Amino acid sequence: MTKNKKGIWKFFFWPAVWIMVFFAASLLDKQYDRSPSMGHWSIPVGIAVLLWGLTVHIVAGKTLKKRGHTTGHKSIWPDQLVTSGIYSCMRHPQHLGLALIPLGIALLLGSITAIFTSGWAILAASLFVIIIEEPECQEKFSDEYFRYMQRTPPLSLSVKCLATGWKELKKF
Repeated sequence: MTKNKKGIWKFFFWPAVWIMVFFAASLLDKQYDRSPSMGHWSIPVGIAVLLWGLTVHIVAGKTLKKRGHTTGHKSIWPDQLVTSGIYSCMRHPQHLGLALIPLGIALLLGSITAIFTSGWAILAASLFVIIIEEPECQEKFSDEYFRYMQRTPPLSLSVKCLATGWKELKKF
């Protein structure tokens, strides 16, 4: 089995995490016969978190698509280490975005239980980065990635970081 086919399971990881987050929230709400609500303030906060997560994920994906492939590279997986744009201030922006999306949805729903269970998505993102992504990147890009790790954190919520990524996309 080629590396590309082995890595296809990654596409199903995040939908599975999201389904489990909201399934767990639903089960807990039914078990305790309630669905505690956060009130109306959680809707604008939820929209902001959801948009932040989507934007970070999209900016990172477009940057990888433009910068992560050498000419003629056929795989969806990058064959070049990307350290510009949003990747100049965090190593795994796509996973940050994917972890923030269920939190944004939970806030939009206003469910305290969903907000707590969305913490599992954040934990899943952290574990995915530590257990899967970091070792794969270290193996694939070796010394170049180790140097990148020393100067760049794995995740960042910085507005400046997103702005850097957005500016880089405008160059394309």
